Amino acid sequence: MEIQRLVEALAPLLREPVAEGDFAYGMADLPAAGTDVMVNVDPETEDRDDVEVNDLVDRVAAFLALTPEQWTAIVDRVVAEIEEAVGDQPVAETTALRDDLSLTSSVVFVDAVLLSFVAPLQLPDAIVRVQLDDEHRFEDLEVEIEGVESVTFEGLDDLLDDLSEEPGPSAP
Repeated sequence: MEIQRLVEALAPLLREPVAEGDFAYGMADLPAAGTDVMVNVDPETEDRDDVEVNDLVDRVAAFLALTPEQWTAIVDRVVAEIEEAVGDQPVAETTALRDDLSLTSSVVFVDAVLLSFVAPLQLPDAIVRVQLDDEHRFEDLEVEIEGVESVTFEGLDDLLDDLSEEPGPSAP
């Protein structure tokens, strides 16, 4: 796939799209979220050779056309997953996570969308990454904390099991 052809095809959807390496990106309005968002488009050329420009453009258009109901369902799921993992642990900031959560960027692939959120009051050193499937349904969530090695769990049950395990012996 010629990346410049992708950039030209994205021009109606993204403001001033540009190419950098194998990616194309630009800002766009995401009305369902009530915000502008950086949209990165990854044709995954290192892994796939069957991705068509029109398919990626259609995926970007579908993402930007999310309805407010779809967006609310995504945010509800993110908040529920994080709040369930935190449980009754005390929090330093009383601001509701829903009010603190802010979309910072997205990556559109031909079969998924990756969203990056920050919550500067509730999770000041973290980036919340959410993967949506090809129909924009919640698929996975990962919280990356600056300075802490990332750990991935297959689901919420695995995360909760890990959190409830007794800590091992500490090093001297």
